[in-house]
Amino acid sequence: MNNSDNIEDTNTNNTTYTHTILRATNPELRKQGKEFINTYHSYIKFSDRPSRKLYWNLYENGKMVGVFALGSAFSHSKIVKEYMINNNLQFNEVANNIVYCLANCENKNAGTQLLSLVRKDAIKWWYERYGDYLKAFQTFILPPRIGAIYKADNWNLIGETIGNSQKTKNIRPDKIDQYKNVQKKTFKDGRVEYCIYIENKVEPKLIFMKLVKDKELKRILGIKNI
Repeated sequence: MNNSDNIEDTNTNNTTYTHTILRATNPELRKQGKEFINTYHSYIKFSDRPSRKLYWNLYENGKMVGVFALGSAFSHSKIVKEYMINNNLQFNEVANNIVYCLANCENKNAGTQLLSLVRKDAIKWWYERYGDYLKAFQTFILPPRIGAIYKADNWNLIGETIGNSQKTKNIRPDKIDQYKNVQKKTFKDGRVEYCIYIENKVEPKLIFMKLVKDKELKRILGIKNI
């Protein structure tokens, strides 16, 4: 499986832009992504999460201009729970877009084109990595930002959070006895991690969701039945 994809776009000035995505599958690529997020994102710093996580580095004409990442779904919100029930979505069929950071793009269409590329590749990588069909995406936007890129890509604004945030903290195995309510997570590859969840009061965020149609899922994965 090729871990990159690209699309070309020519603007009204006849300037051609090639937008490319690359799966961050080695330490050097992940380091580049971490540094990019910490340098350019307006309110998020890189955080290693004890959950599913897939990262892509994004390029315009060979220059790195962004990072996109997916993690496990956030389903604590009542609005999200209802959306998942109404659309018959299971937890592992939803990916949370935990970061989408762009900087120094020259093409005004870069954001939507790169988002389209990573969405399609995410369906493949999610299945290859975890063995689950990716049937929906979600993301959370901090106002006054309005999620313009997601709206342009036809994501649906389903509501907003109530302002409670759950932060995950990894716990070393030899420190478990020092904490209450430690959760054990066992991954398919055999990894075992321990963590606790810490509730924080934060500003409410806009909740966007986008469904993956069965037809698109089957076409991208090259399958006939789901």
